[in-house]
Amino acid sequence: MGWTFRDKGRLLSALTHRSFKNETSTDVPHNEVLELLGDAVLSVVVVDHLVRSTPDGDEGSLTERRAAHVSTEALAKASVRSGLGLLVRTGRGLLVDRPTNITADVVEAVIGAIWLDAGDARLDATTKTVIRLLGPPPVDVVDDRQHAKRVLQERLQRLFGRAPDYRVVRGDGPNHAPTYNATVRFGDVDLGGGTGTNKRLATEAAAAAACARIVDVSDDAVRAIIVGDVGDIGDIGDIGDIGDVGDVVRDVSSE
Repeated sequence: MGWTFRDKGRLLSALTHRSFKNETSTDVPHNEVLELLGDAVLSVVVVDHLVRSTPDGDEGSLTERRAAHVSTEALAKASVRSGLGLLVRTGRGLLVDRPTNITADVVEAVIGAIWLDAGDARLDATTKTVIRLLGPPPVDVVDDRQHAKRVLQERLQRLFGRAPDYRVVRGDGPNHAPTYNATVRFGDVDLGGGTGTNKRLATEAAAAAACARIVDVSDDAVRAIIVGDVGDIGDIGDIGDIGDVGDVVRDVSSE
């Protein structure tokens, strides 16, 4: 990640889900507060990058690019690619089919932990980490979401001979500005969820979240996810370049 923690306890906290504390005797705080901080830091870093790199960009396009770059599916993909998804500590009930948002949330928690750990260098350190984990914001966000449903359907049909199912429910929001929540499922497996201002956008967001789970893994890994033979999508990916994270977990996981 490009940062060596001074307080390794912060890193361990960032990797600890609330469900782990519910089942384990540990003094290590769960990562929800760090996730909240990391979410805010991530938004500032990405918006700063967008404004500096696209000074003539309009608010609407910059907002869309920021939202795509820090979406659950983008964070989950970064988590798998970097290996952070391998290291999240959860309760036993989440080992069989870990929700995408848990895999994504650990990225925000780690960013929040770096912000606290870096002191006066916090902005520089977190900016470098965000770029390393997520890369530059996308230039065009529409095509990715529009094509997600097709990409997901083609892969599942090739592997299993049928398409996934979508479920859409009305969410919060007034009648003049409704929101919809969509879930994409294959059999009994929840592959991803998303929200949009209409049903089409909600299902596209759900498909994008599902694609983030399976895009960088093998066909055998996808089959294992569907039949429930693996604990988490991250168990099949490459750990990648994650510096001292693995050593920290081994050193202090007994706390």
